[in-house]
Amino acid sequence: MPRNSPSLMLEQRLVKRANSGLHCSETSLRLSDDERELILSRYIELYRPEGVEWVERSHRVSVAALLRWIIAQGEALPVEQGQEPPARQAMN
Repeated sequence: MPRNSPSLMLEQRLVKRANSGLHCSETSLRLSDDERELILSRYIELYRPEGVEWVERSHRVSVAALLRWIIAQGEALPVEQGQEPPARQAMN
């Protein structure tokens, strides 16, 4: 599958375990090529004297379904209103 959209790296780990070798993992999030789905991928490599093993697993969800779920599950914040625009905090 082409991967034209850049991934957002959520986590990278490198762990040296005493008797089991070197364990590397990455978790990333990206949009599908048509930008209709989010794809969460996890890639794992295990380096041992016997050889290298790896696995990649991905999960897909439509952006529309995810937004509907967030709205249904999320907590609504209070509505703010007034005559003058609110003072915004400066971005540091």
